Amino acid sequence: MLYVKPIRVMQITHDLAIGGLQQVVVNICRNINRDRFSVSVLCLRAGGELVSELEEIGIPVLMLPQKRYGTDYFSFLKVASILRREKTEVIHTHNKQPFIDGTLGGIIARSRTIVHTDHGRIFPDKRRYAFAEWVMSHFVYRIASVSNKTREDLIRYEKIRRKKIITVPNGVDERLFETCTDPEAKKRELGISGRYPILGIGARLVKEKGIDYLLGAVSELRKHYPGILLIIAGTGPYEDTLKNGASELEITDHVAFVGARMDMPELLSVFDVYVLPSLSEGMPLALLEAMAAGCPIVATNVGGVPDIITDGYNGTLVEPRDSYALAKAILDIMRDDEQRERFRERSRFLYEQHYSATAMTKIYESLYLRGNP
Repeated sequence: MLYVKPIRVMQITHDLAIGGLQQVVVNICRNINRDRFSVSVLCLRAGGELVSELEEIGIPVLMLPQKRYGTDYFSFLKVASILRREKTEVIHTHNKQPFIDGTLGGIIARSRTIVHTDHGRIFPDKRRYAFAEWVMSHFVYRIASVSNKTREDLIRYEKIRRKKIITVPNGVDERLFETCTDPEAKKRELGISGRYPILGIGARLVKEKGIDYLLGAVSELRKHYPGILLIIAGTGPYEDTLKNGASELEITDHVAFVGARMDMPELLSVFDVYVLPSLSEGMPLALLEAMAAGCPIVATNVGGVPDIITDGYNGTLVEPRDSYALAKAILDIMRDDEQRERFRERSRFLYEQHYSATAMTKIYESLYLRGNP
């Protein structure tokens, strides 16, 4: 029997903290064909909570040596040294700094193939970054955009050739949702038994997520549902601002900040409605997780969200920055049991067909082999 040595693939990311981009990296590592590919991860800035998940399944996680003071403008040389040492054949970079440092390092180390994923952001970006990414695009095999909106932004604002870009939707690991969860037991564990309805969101707490508008919606909805509770899972620089906002609206008894969670599939089981009020998005992994869990969804019509949520079919879309529209959409769903059930079933079906981690990883495997999926 002919033995074929696995192709050495390195994922390059800022870190492995809890976040959508980082979870995509983990999902690729979990689902990649380990007979055909030997995968590792390089973190350019820091580790994070997800490092242990990869180490448990035998995926090496490497850390870039950090400069003690100031900006390290030559970090790409360190990346190149690691790529040479690891004999890396394929590089997969994720977002801006990994794209630049990883591509320069790959050129120096003479890695065979470079694939990049843009996970979505607010365009236009700073000119120097747009120019740098345009230059780097000439040296990569393909750029994966996580949504059609991101693809069009890359073409419009960064002048990247259309034929260089392929849209690869993010994928959620289906195994996380195969275990049945007892919602009532989870509510007791969280100390929220008897609260209704329970709204939820899992996100990094930054202004772009628009959660302050969701707080405004909760303030309106408590007039109809005195027992309403909003669960906010995540951490970030906007957390104190949101807590102050809840206090000013006098809804602190209706909002629970539960921090970063490693049990999101279980937490999703207690949500009556999942709400994503973002001001901008790429392809939100949290929304895909909500679909996989069968949560009815209300989201804003931004970025890649309409790629996965069709208004009135598997969720409700509203315009951003509008607390009243959010409140009305949530209220309409809560008053229509049949619609909630239709949203659940259709979202779960769409997830299984298009947004599983298995489907996503197969596309990336093809790109690593310089194919055209």
